[in-house]
Amino acid sequence: MSTEEQKKIQAHDRFDKMITMMIASVAIWVAITVYFQNYAANISEQARRRAQENAVAATKRELNGTIQSSYEWQGAFQTWREIGLQITAADQSGDTAAVERYTRLQERIAALSEMLGPEYFDSTLGWPDTYKYEADTYLVESTRLNEIYFAESELGRATDETADSLVVQITLLTVALSLYGLSTTLKGNVRWLFVLIGSGIVGLCVLWLSWSMIELLARPEVNTSAINAYSEGVGLAHQQKFDEAIAKFNFAVAEKPDYGKAYYQRGFANFDKNDIVAAIRDFESAREAGFDGTNTNWNLGWAYYISGQFQQGIEADERVLSQDPRVLGVRMNEAITYLSMGDMTNSQRQYDLLIQEAERQVNEARNNNTQPSASLWFYMDAGTIDLRNLIDQLESNPKPWTEAPTADMISGDHTVIRDFAFQQMVRLKQTIVALEYTGQLPTSQEVMQVQPFAFGQITGTDEQGLVTNFEVSPDARFPFTTESVTVEFSYSGPPPQQVIWKVYSNGVEDQSLRVVSYEDMSSNSVWYRTFGYDYTNVFVLTPGEYVVELYADSKLVQSGTFYVDE
Repeated sequence: MSTEEQKKIQAHDRFDKMITMMIASVAIWVAITVYFQNYAANISEQARRRAQENAVAATKRELNGTIQSSYEWQGAFQTWREIGLQITAADQSGDTAAVERYTRLQERIAALSEMLGPEYFDSTLGWPDTYKYEADTYLVESTRLNEIYFAESELGRATDETADSLVVQITLLTVALSLYGLSTTLKGNVRWLFVLIGSGIVGLCVLWLSWSMIELLARPEVNTSAINAYSEGVGLAHQQKFDEAIAKFNFAVAEKPDYGKAYYQRGFANFDKNDIVAAIRDFESAREAGFDGTNTNWNLGWAYYISGQFQQGIEADERVLSQDPRVLGVRMNEAITYLSMGDMTNSQRQYDLLIQEAERQVNEARNNNTQPSASLWFYMDAGTIDLRNLIDQLESNPKPWTEAPTADMISGDHTVIRDFAFQQMVRLKQTIVALEYTGQLPTSQEVMQVQPFAFGQITGTDEQGLVTNFEVSPDARFPFTTESVTVEFSYSGPPPQQVIWKVYSNGVEDQSLRVVSYEDMSSNSVWYRTFGYDYTNVFVLTPGEYVVELYADSKLVQSGTFYVDE
């Protein structure tokens, strides 16, 4: 054997030994990677198991608490209150024996109810603090359990990603081992190409595993102190203790600076305190922390609108509508924001889209033999209230419940904007009534013409119950303890097939006073409609402003206002 051949054999032996050592090293590295992959998978499984346990516990706590609160309110308190009304009626009729019997029964019921106990029941008001009861019974704890569920789920997802990356690394290391093995079957420089590629893969996996180990070992634990503070803040906000709630949310975000929900809830608390600047800052922080969903942008857009930052409000609304154009509440907010900017063209376009979407949702529900979502009517009605609030601001007549930018923030001709707002308000009101009762948009048929309402009291009737005397209140004001108020009205034109009366108390419809009538109105020219509680000697109308609306065949034909003094 020549010297040259001996050198080739020795070189080949050295190469084989080197590859053997490299294969052994990579095999050890594969084992290490497999260990950490199993470790990560185990952590993920435990986190998911804990998440499921907390989800079940949260659902159970909320369900049981809701049932218990409903029982305490409807079963215990309502019964206690009805007996109290019987006591009042018996006392007014002078039946002392009945008063004593009812009082003893009321005391027995109170002894059986936690809500009627001293911790929750205000004996001076005769009313329980249901918000505190709900917070203590289930709200705080179910919120805490839900937050732990979300945190554990997030931990499980994060470790799942790490475990998946480790599986990829194991696969790559297996490829490297194959390349090393194949290199031993080759000769010449080509085998070094296999070695270099395999070594590059190993080097990548070494760095990748190091980063995966850092992620795994330095993974954040569930921040229970932040979650506990957040849950307590939700309970306090539910009780309208906003300053105390904000203090809890402050602690939560101090413990967990990326706690998007805590910023969001703190924004709500600041908004309810009428600190709009702080609310905007919190909603923006919630978005930055990743809590960037529909609700955050919805409320942020509204806060921008209230503060006169109309362009920012439009941008926030568009973040919602670009993803889901079916959200009617945001569509209405965008429409009124454009209006406050003096942009009637875009405002009109948004109101048109709003009505088209409302009609589509109603038709879709009816085609499926179901009813439209209750939220559809709620948000449509809220849109009319928002327009009324804007009109009140433009007329320098804001109410305690008015929520709209001040007149100085509104751009353009205020008279034109006011008239446009009124037209859209009437249009929305008629659309709501028509869709709710007919399933179709209002038509342009001729309707009756109604003279302005006169508010007063019926003071005389004949044997058939027809009104013989009606005393008008000149200023439409009535004293506290008024049980009912009557509307006197006359009309001309065709009699309606359907009449709907709506009554708004302090800006919000009192649906208990809504009346739907199909009576024949062709026989007389003067008519009366009474609203209130004249059927009882216990209830009276709550003090405040009452707006009465009359719809004839879905058209708003007249409205008027009366007041009950405190």
